Amino acid sequence: MWGARDMIVRRLSELKQAGVWKDFCASEDLQLAPRTLIYGFNGSGKTTLSRVFSSIERGNLEDRLPKETTFKIETSDGTIVTQDPISNPFGNNLLVFNTDFVSRNFEWDASSTKGIAYLSEKKVGARKEYDEITPKLLAAKQKTKAKESAKRKADKDLSDFKTRVARNIREVASSSSYTQSYDARKIQGHYSKVSFGPEKKLPEDKLKMHQGLLTQREPLPSLAFSPSLPEGLANWFKASQSLLTQSVSGIALNEFEAHSNVLRWVEEGLHYHDEHGVSDCLLCGNLFSEDRRARLRVLFDKSWTDALRSLEDAVKRGQEHQQDLREFYRSIPKEVEITAEERKFFAKSRALMETAIKQIGVYVGELLKGLEARIANPTKAGVVAGEIASFDFDNWLTEYATIEAVLAAAVQKHNDAFVSFAAMQKDAFTKIEAHVLATNQSEWDRLQKAVEGAETEQTTAQTEEKSLFDHQLALRNDLQDNGVGADKMNELIWAYLGHKELRLVAEDGGYKIFRPNGRPATELSEGERTAVSFCYFLTLLAAEGREAEDLVLVIDDPISSLDTTARTFAYSLMTRMTKKCAQVIVLTHNTSFMNMVKREFQNLQKRDETKKVAALLSLDCRASGDGNDRVTSLILMHKLLVNYDSEYHYLFSIVQDAAQKKTTDYMFLLPNATRKLLEMFATFCSPGQSNFAGALGDHHEAVKDKLDVRALERLVQIESHGTIDGLSTLPDLTLEEAIRAADAGINFIKEVGKDHYKKMVKACT
Repeated sequence: MWGARDMIVRRLSELKQAGVWKDFCASEDLQLAPRTLIYGFNGSGKTTLSRVFSSIERGNLEDRLPKETTFKIETSDGTIVTQDPISNPFGNNLLVFNTDFVSRNFEWDASSTKGIAYLSEKKVGARKEYDEITPKLLAAKQKTKAKESAKRKADKDLSDFKTRVARNIREVASSSSYTQSYDARKIQGHYSKVSFGPEKKLPEDKLKMHQGLLTQREPLPSLAFSPSLPEGLANWFKASQSLLTQSVSGIALNEFEAHSNVLRWVEEGLHYHDEHGVSDCLLCGNLFSEDRRARLRVLFDKSWTDALRSLEDAVKRGQEHQQDLREFYRSIPKEVEITAEERKFFAKSRALMETAIKQIGVYVGELLKGLEARIANPTKAGVVAGEIASFDFDNWLTEYATIEAVLAAAVQKHNDAFVSFAAMQKDAFTKIEAHVLATNQSEWDRLQKAVEGAETEQTTAQTEEKSLFDHQLALRNDLQDNGVGADKMNELIWAYLGHKELRLVAEDGGYKIFRPNGRPATELSEGERTAVSFCYFLTLLAAEGREAEDLVLVIDDPISSLDTTARTFAYSLMTRMTKKCAQVIVLTHNTSFMNMVKREFQNLQKRDETKKVAALLSLDCRASGDGNDRVTSLILMHKLLVNYDSEYHYLFSIVQDAAQKKTTDYMFLLPNATRKLLEMFATFCSPGQSNFAGALGDHHEAVKDKLDVRALERLVQIESHGTIDGLSTLPDLTLEEAIRAADAGINFIKEVGKDHYKKMVKACT
């Protein structure tokens, strides 16, 4: 029945901001089929839904749809159709019948319609060429669709790549203010301007260094450190080496040479005897003669004193230098205090400097020990021994100067970086960005080439399709014959109405509707208008070279204002004329018509259980959160509507649920549903009454003390002119009154038909 080439509407995925369609998103299992029935009360959004399909048919959003309407429709071949921009993958094979269709094509007051272009069989050559070009155009369309699909895939692959690379840059350069708004658009801009070669790639250590810089919220503090040695240390070291080896014992008396250890003690004794005028030696008691005193004064003259003072001063300065070296060692910056870019080189030089400072510190200590020993025993010759004897201080100074220069440069660069921190961060980000772009350059080249190739192939296919389409259009214009359409439509109308009181005549590219007396039919009844407009629509199915097997039809309530007989004929005509169509979507509010269509579609499904042939759906219209508005969704048809030809069971379930829960989502429907349920029950409980008001009178005495009769009387009074088919306005009953009426209605059924009530509860559970 339906071939593999047929394209149909598979899903209404989304419909939002379109009247009662507030925010609809379909579940994955909600799919349309080749034969789809959608049942919904008037006011539940049927016409809005048909206008969405009409928007696709006409290529622009219908005027009577809100401008903010959004939708998403999926076809069986995977094509996605949305409102921005609207595309029509079905071409002229999508036809929609609704009230807008009638308004566009008919001017009832002028008894005229637009023409229907049938292709003439008289121009044999042109018709043959038209028939030959049609399959070529179909193949061209399929090719174009395939190329467009390939182009979309190539675009998506490139788009995904740009998104991925942008995300990669944000991750690699994380915690950077430069990546907060970094997106795929920047990737496009960079690759479009320049190619990123392998020289832009960073080694791991450089990458980590730049990443470290970007993670800093502020620069490392500047450093006041100077790698120069403590002032005067070098001069002191050399002078101390000289003092340590200089001889001063030559000025001492010979008799003291053998006892040089007491030399300082004798010097102090001389000064004491002179200062206190003591004539006898306090140690031995003998006379301390002037001659003896003079000889001792010669020994301890000013030169001797100066020599000793030099040694003492050298020790003091040495101790100060020793302390300075300790502080200098501690002041050397740590690696983490240095900007990342200089850290590696600084670490190596820092280690060398620490080693050098430790070394010179050891030798300073050795010199101090030697100097202190000379002071304690001035006449004893100094001896330089151990490592200090072979230590080349000048060579050490040369090596240290090199270390000092490297460290000084590193500290200077660090301090420069403190001043230019923002510029350095920007440079670090730019290098990381270029690194990531260079890493992905080959992939960009491949994907960009694929996009360009797909675009070329798409353009070629579109050009070939347009050429065939233009040629077909020229042939169609040459072959158009409105008279053929009039003849076919008249046959349908006469069969539909059962008489020939109306006739369509081709005139000025359209049709005029005439009565048998030759006068324009300007005052058609509602039934006649329905018959003419629906037959006009059915005539379009074979017009303009259409093939039934390709058609997707959306038919919204084609039985308006028809009596039962006419409704049955309309159904039969629709079924016969659309039998071979790829897809027929019927929308209706009429329960009787819904059941006719439902049975037909169910029978089709039973004939082939191996695939989905029919879909039975309904519009679920409920009160919104504030209760003053409606919200519609497309759902699977309720099982009680599917399983029973009457809506009686469905209405019973709605009313009973509201009565039990004392609330309902179907505020707009509940009063009419309760009334319709009771009207149908009245035919059972009071066969002699024409309505429920009469049935209520029959059973008033039996129920007056068991339920709220006043609630039922108010329901009958207010809703007596209502209809179950509509819910376009807020009911006159409040929610509380509607719930009370529902509860009273269920209790009425329970009291009057106890066994019936039990069976209904069981059937509806």
